[in-house]
This record gives sequence, structure tokens and C-alpha cells, in this order.
Amino acid sequence: MHLLVELAVVYFKHLMILYTLVSLFAGTLTSWCVIQLLRLKYVGYGGSANIQHHHVHSEFVPRIGGIGLITGFLTIFTIGTIFLNENSGISPLHLGVLGGSVAAFTLGLVDDFRPLSARLKLPLQVVIALLAHEFGLNIQTIVIPFTQTTVELGFFSYFLTVVWFVGLMNIINLIDGLDGLAGGIGIMLMGLLTLTGFSNGLSLSLLIAVGMGGATFGFLLHNFPPAKVYMGDSGAYLLGFLIASLSLINSEKGTIVAAMIAPILALALPIVDVVFALLRRSIAGLPLFRPDSRHIHHRILRAGASRRSALLLLYSVSMLALLAGVLVFVDRGRYLGLFMGFAFVVILIALRGKNITASSIQVLLSDSLQSRQNTRNALYLKDWFIAEVDRADSGNHLWSDFHFILMKMGFCRAHLELNESFRSFYIPATSHRLETTEHEFKHYFKNKTTGQLVLHAEKDLFSERQFHLICDIALEAWIKGAEKWILLHAVELDFDAVAKESESYKSHNSRRLYRPTY
Repeated sequence: MHLLVELAVVYFKHLMILYTLVSLFAGTLTSWCVIQLLRLKYVGYGGSANIQHHHVHSEFVPRIGGIGLITGFLTIFTIGTIFLNENSGISPLHLGVLGGSVAAFTLGLVDDFRPLSARLKLPLQVVIALLAHEFGLNIQTIVIPFTQTTVELGFFSYFLTVVWFVGLMNIINLIDGLDGLAGGIGIMLMGLLTLTGFSNGLSLSLLIAVGMGGATFGFLLHNFPPAKVYMGDSGAYLLGFLIASLSLINSEKGTIVAAMIAPILALALPIVDVVFALLRRSIAGLPLFRPDSRHIHHRILRAGASRRSALLLLYSVSMLALLAGVLVFVDRGRYLGLFMGFAFVVILIALRGKNITASSIQVLLSDSLQSRQNTRNALYLKDWFIAEVDRADSGNHLWSDFHFILMKMGFCRAHLELNESFRSFYIPATSHRLETTEHEFKHYFKNKTTGQLVLHAEKDLFSERQFHLICDIALEAWIKGAEKWILLHAVELDFDAVAKESESYKSHNSRRLYRPTY
């Protein structure tokens, strides 16, 4: 009898290894092949209307990586249901994972091709999280660290579950600004979830974690610097949802224990970065989810590091955080204090050289109060310019409108180069003592447009921080307006470019309405 038990254990272990290897290779191969086929076919210009000038790439990179990830996920899920054909293998939890993953991917895919506002995306993310809660993917109780006191959440379970899902989906999305960063951290987290899943034996959640690690690796082969594709919102939301849901499945009956704390620790660097970004945007009066170029990876690149060097540095820090998460899981929270010390060191490094004092904080808050109105006005002018693109009948007319909003934003001098020609303006009797801020931009669609924007402003009107913020909004206005004009008229944009003929009498009359000229 003892021999039979040992043989059964050996057989089970071999079967477990076989299934996990099949999931790993199936996920990797499926994801890589699908993305490769999409690259060869170049299906559409996914995300072309959602390109941000804050990205480290100056050329167009399609946001189709999420399609490879969802295909890999569906393949793995199918293989897992075949392997685990007993009723115990598939549960409402796994059906919640399937439905929520598809919903999260679909929301991101729509946003990649037809950008959605944050006011619409956030409620939809909340709905996805609430549906996951109803399928049993929820946080019912929490254990207070060090005291092992269990607290029943009751109705508060809905709130904490929503924060968990929405937070992870957006954190993964926000770190997808540097080639290979989101993919590499995603692989680390799937490895961590594989480790936590082993404690439950052979299960569908284990196969999903292993397979999605492979699928993310297949994507990373296309995304490692220099990236050929981006993950896009579709891939980021999918990975974020899977990380959140698999962590809950691996936890003990919905309790936040080491299986849930570990992913938080592994994401320490992105979480710190996101918290600082939200504080930074709040102080500046910007929308909280507006992208910018002041994330940790942007700072490293500006310090002179290459994209690969910056990526490897961030990988190293994330790996240390991941090891802390592994220690917390293996020893059930015993090393949580050690990680808190590590997190404190990370924060100190992030703040190094900032010279933060009580007076500097006071100046920052005062500057914030003075600049918030300027920031809001600049954002309104940006939106107006983009809306007016429909009525611009030439490249010169587009410059005329841009000239108008630059003056309204407070710039006294500007120089815009566009495909080797230029336009400029200068307001006499002004002392533009602020240093010149130069922005080189490139964007690629069916046609190519390159150029450079140089802006000046009076020092008495703006602080250095305000000046660079308004410059960033102005550049975003031009790039998005130019992108829209190119898509509307399907011609290369220069100052002599002419819009295509109006398709209706109403559109023709709209172009004849008054517009500012300079």
C-alpha cells in the first residue's frame, strides 16, 4: 500500500510538471505567433489616435500586443479545461476569471482604437470589478499584519475588491511607457503567482499563471527595446485583471494573507511611481490620469541612460521587490518588516536630490494655487484647438489657430518647423527671459510628418515648473491636432497642405466661419 501511495505521488508530480510545461509553451508560442502575424499583416493602425508624445518612441508603434496575450490566455484556458475535465477543476471563480479577462481586454481594445475618456473607462472598470466580486473573486476578510487579527469586511468588501481590481489594472497600464517594462514585470508577477498556485496543487489557476507567464514572454520578444509593438490598454487591463483575480484565488478563502500581499510587494516600484504621479498631477491641477514624462523611467532616460540600461535597472529593483514578496509568501508575513525597510529606501532614492524642506513645500503649494487656473485654461485651449481642426482648410489655417492658443496660453514667442518649412511669431516689448524649451516631435501614419516646436515666455508670468507644464500642454495640442488633420484629409501635413473638398454644404459653410488670423 505504501508503495502504491508513493507511485501515485510520483505520477501526480510528473503529470503536474507535464501540464505546466504544456501551458508554458502553448502560451509562449500562441502569443508570439499571433503578434508576429499581426505585424506582418499590419492590421490597421491600432492606437494611432491614442499615441502620446510622452512615450519614449518618436516613431509609430502599433498597440496590438494585447491581442496576442488574450489569444494565449484563451488557448491556456481551453487546454486547462481539457486537462482538468472533472467538475472540481472548473468553478465559478474560474468562470469569473474568464469573463472578467475578456471584458477587461475588450475595454482596453476599444480604448486602443477609439480612445475613451477617463470618466467613461473608470466606471466600466468598476463594473468589471463588481461582476468579479459576484463570481466569488472578492475580499471578504483581512488579517491585520503582525497581530493576526481577522476582520470581517461585510459590505466594505465591495469597496476593497473594486480598489484591488481597478488599481492593478491601471498600475500595469501606467508602467507601459518604457519598452519591455510592463512585460518584464508581468512575467515576474506570473512567476510569483505560479509559486503561490503550487500550494494548492494542480489547478486551473496554476496553469493560467504558468501559461500567461509564457504568453507575456512571447509578447516581450516583440516588445524588448527597441519595441516593435506595445501592449496597449487591452494587454495591460488583461494582465492587471489576471494578477488581481489569481491572487484572490490563491489566497485562503478570500482573506488577504501572504498570497495577496506578495504581488503588492512585487509591484512596489510601480506603486510608488503611480502615487507620486497622482500627487504631482493633483498639485499641478492636471487630470489625474493624464500621461506625463516625469515617471521614474523618464527620469532615468533623461539622466543619460539608454532604453535597455534603464530597463535592466528597473528590472533589478523589481526583482529585489519580487524576492521580498516571495519571502513574505513562504514565511507567511514574517519578513514583512524587512520589506517595509526596503520600500522606505526606495522612496528615499526617489526623493534624492529634491532638497525637500518646509519652505520648499510652502513654495510648491503656493505655486500650485497660482498655476491651477493657468493649467485649466491651457487644457481648455488645447481641447478647443483639437475641435477646430475639422474647420481648418489648410496647414496655414491650422497654424493660425495654433498661433492663437499659444498667445492665449501666455507665450510671447514661438517657432514651429514642419517638414523643413517654418512659421513663427514674436510679441514686441516682451522680455522672454525663460530659457528656450525645444520639443522635437515625429509621428507616423499613412503619411509622415516631422518637426520642432520652440517656445518662449516672460519669466514674470510663469515659474520654471509652470512654464514647462504649459509647454507640454501646447505640444500635446499641436501633435493631437496635427494627427487629427492628417487622418481627416489623408495627406502629408505641411503649411501649404490643403484639406480635401467638403463632403456637405454644412461642412463647407462651417469652414467659412470667422477664425483668428495673424
